[in-house]
Amino acid sequence: MRRFLVLAAMAGAAWACGCGPTRAAGDRAAGDRAAFDAAFAAFQAGQWQRAADGFTQYLRSSPPAATRAEVYYYRGQALVHLRRRDDARIDFMRAIGGGAEQPVRNYARVALGNLYYEEGNDAKAIEWYALAIGEPAADLPMDMLALRLAVSLQRLGRWPAAERYLRYVLDNFPDSAAAAEARRRSGAGAFAVQTGAYATAAAAQQEAARLRAAGFEPRIVQTGRNGQALSGVRVGRAATYAEAQTLAQRLLSAGFSALVVP
Repeated sequence: MRRFLVLAAMAGAAWACGCGPTRAAGDRAAGDRAAFDAAFAAFQAGQWQRAADGFTQYLRSSPPAATRAEVYYYRGQALVHLRRRDDARIDFMRAIGGGAEQPVRNYARVALGNLYYEEGNDAKAIEWYALAIGEPAADLPMDMLALRLAVSLQRLGRWPAAERYLRYVLDNFPDSAAAAEARRRSGAGAFAVQTGAYATAAAAQQEAARLRAAGFEPRIVQTGRNGQALSGVRVGRAATYAEAQTLAQRLLSAGFSALVVP
């Protein structure tokens, strides 16, 4: 029996991707298979608690190791939606450690990477994303995966390594949403804090004057949004995201808006 799995992945804005074939289930006893089918139907319907409970019931039937590993992955995804992130992390690790076959092994790696990415633990996110990229499997959204890996590398100040993944996205997926973001980030080399983006040069100059009066050293750069040319007012040059956040807090405390940008 082949299943179609929706992997909730990628984004502060919730990127999602379709994931492919799963393990055959024809050898399950009728009762066990009914429990699995009910849990999977709940999973597909977004009934996360019912799905998690059903997968737990099925796991108690001692299924074969590879099937068990796959079900840990399903249950982990349900637990993510229930905001039980630590329990989900345990299930994804069980899926990997229990011998999950491809592509499920990589789905679990990406899921772990996503948890760490969303928590701001970029070192761990890089570790899990790199494992998935290093062993490509069907249906992984390689453009979004490479973009997230690049973003985490940038946050840690590893700009040359990040640039390689950005180039991969631009070269292989030039028309994708990931490419648009990769294009914005490519060649940056550092973070800055933007206090505003203005339609007129006069407004940008006025903001820059306010910043200078407050003791900051602003610069005006040409930027854009939705096809509109804008003048961005930026402060600082930070190697890491953490350094840029420190500067952003100073600007916020001084009464300015603050957006960290590469």
